[in-house]
Amino acid sequence: MQMIEYFHSTKKDPIDINDHMLRNQLGQGINRILAFIKQEEKDLLMPTYNLLEEVFRNVNQHQHEFSEQLQSINELPIAIKDMHRTLNKLNQEIDSMKSNKAILISNIVHLFDRFLKERDAIGWSLNSVKKDELYKKLLSDIQKL
Repeated sequence: MQMIEYFHSTKKDPIDINDHMLRNQLGQGINRILAFIKQEEKDLLMPTYNLLEEVFRNVNQHQHEFSEQLQSINELPIAIKDMHRTLNKLNQEIDSMKSNKAILISNIVHLFDRFLKERDAIGWSLNSVKKDELYKKLLSDIQKL
């Protein structure tokens, strides 16, 4: 509406290309509009764009970290199974060693018992109280193994 009034009051023809004053005023109007758009871009769009860029960068970083953690979590059952297998093997070895220890102790007791019987048969001269005391001490020491 204002443009119509302007052209009517100034009696200028908007179609006339040779009117330098009109061309300059239109050019200045366009320049003001472009300057306004550039200022708005600088004040509003660029900070928003920078914020969005930072948000996307953070999202990508968190997604990468999440993927790594998910992969670690997926590998946990395999590691737990391996640990379970290792623990079972160790328990079997401990049980085997315990049974070997029990067999060894019983063999040692049997050998010393036979030794004492043979010693008594030969007639080694020690009184029987000392022999029994020595025998009991020997047995307790063997059991401590």
